[in-house]
Amino acid sequence: MNAAVESTQDKPRRRSPSPAKVLRSLFWKLLFRGRAAQQAGTQKTRRQMGLGLTMLIYALVGLVPALFAQNVDLFVFACTLHGFTFMFASLTLASSAGTMLFMKEEAEILLHRPVTPQQMLRAKCAVLAGFALMLALALNLAGFVSGLWCKGATWRFIPAHLFSTALLMVFSASSIVLVYNACLKWFGRERLDNLLATVQSLLTVVMIMGGQIMPQVMHLDVFKHFDHITGWMLALPPLWFGALDALLSGTTLNTATLWLPAGLAVVVTAATSWLALEKLGNAYGQGLMNLNESAGTSKGRTKPRGVWLAAIVKLPPLRWWLRDPVERESFKLTTAYLFRDREIKLRLYPGIAPMLIMPLVMLFSGGRGSDQGAMMMQGFATCFLGMVSLQALMFLGCSEHWRAAAFFYVAPLRHWTPLFHGSRKAVLCWLSFPVLILQTALICGLQRSWAPLALSLPAVLFLPTFSLVTGLMGQWLPFSKPAEDVKNTTAGCLMMGGSMAAAGLIGGLSSYMWHLGHFGIFLAVEAVLMVGATVLMKYLMRDTPWVAQPE
Repeated sequence: MNAAVESTQDKPRRRSPSPAKVLRSLFWKLLFRGRAAQQAGTQKTRRQMGLGLTMLIYALVGLVPALFAQNVDLFVFACTLHGFTFMFASLTLASSAGTMLFMKEEAEILLHRPVTPQQMLRAKCAVLAGFALMLALALNLAGFVSGLWCKGATWRFIPAHLFSTALLMVFSASSIVLVYNACLKWFGRERLDNLLATVQSLLTVVMIMGGQIMPQVMHLDVFKHFDHITGWMLALPPLWFGALDALLSGTTLNTATLWLPAGLAVVVTAATSWLALEKLGNAYGQGLMNLNESAGTSKGRTKPRGVWLAAIVKLPPLRWWLRDPVERESFKLTTAYLFRDREIKLRLYPGIAPMLIMPLVMLFSGGRGSDQGAMMMQGFATCFLGMVSLQALMFLGCSEHWRAAAFFYVAPLRHWTPLFHGSRKAVLCWLSFPVLILQTALICGLQRSWAPLALSLPAVLFLPTFSLVTGLMGQWLPFSKPAEDVKNTTAGCLMMGGSMAAAGLIGGLSSYMWHLGHFGIFLAVEAVLMVGATVLMKYLMRDTPWVAQPE
């Protein structure tokens, strides 16, 4: 007995993991498995497949800068790689950082555990930087090999570029956290939610525009023979880390001009990390408390929320359009979520941002030839906005509050279609038509002509009809599914593909008929076809049975 006790005492005690390690493991699993306990295995597998596909896409995108490795100096090539990395990997990190940093369910996970806000912030920053580094390595996979053929390159380029890429991701993660902490300290909860949605949407637009601009910039002779850094160039982070690469691995340029930008890469990264994690770390803890409060941060609010919306739906345009009371209430519910709900704003607006910017990208990239070609692209661009309603309704079918949708099943409703029509009309009213007006006004101003205004009329007939397509896929209820259920099914992909084909056909025909002088006849024919399609789709939706019990 004594021998057994002595042998037990002789065994080294197993050390418990540190709180920092536990938090990093927790947030890493949260990032890749989701927050739903139900169907955890399915969610984990789906997210892993999505991550693998994302890394494959990044590896293919990384082939673009790798093609320009020959006949350029290592410094120029390293700046190009860091430019792509900063634009794609860092901006993808920024689009998911808001959700990772500010999750209201954290209080339910941590409960009474003695975890300080600074520990949580450091763990989240480590996870975000690690996630960004995975994407960056996939993006730079081809660059690691092709960089060895640059002028002045040695074998040291591979470890040097690995170090500088990791440092760039730390700089990106700390910069994002710094911006969010500063906004959290100086703004309230509602403004922070709006800011996160706005920043993520803008970052998505920047990624798309950057993908169009970067290949063209790389063909410029000035960029190919770039050999010095002066003035405003010192404000570009990719040049800092490119200079660090060149100093560590070799270059044909004068190294005396590279010490300053390389020093900025190290000093600015250290300063940004200190400010984000230490100086403004206390603001993060206070911000989490404010974020989890049920009441808003506005002081002196006396009027109940929703008064303005109740007044708007009583005005003649909307009152005539929303005669059904169920449609009207669904319209009000969807509008409230579009403007107030944090999760909807963070998922919806960054999700539809590509749909909003792609028409302009197609218009300005494909309409540089003849006037007829420009009109063809303009007609397609306006009708392409029909994808906005389809994408928005896909996101609006899911919500963090999906359990509350049980109310729809106990309410005395004869069918689910009024709920669908109210939501799609809210999307048309607040998203599709405003974007169409903004795009048309922008094109009219750039071309100094009223012709784009007439060419947008086919889209006015097209948008309401094709907003019904989502209802053909089955029973659709607003906010009735978990957020993890937002996925692209085969039927959804076919629906989007068919709608894009229809948009291209109608847009192209409208521009062609304008050129032939038969635009009025085309509008009349389109109006008849759209009315017929609307009647047919509404009939098919009414024929879809109303499932009285949730699945």
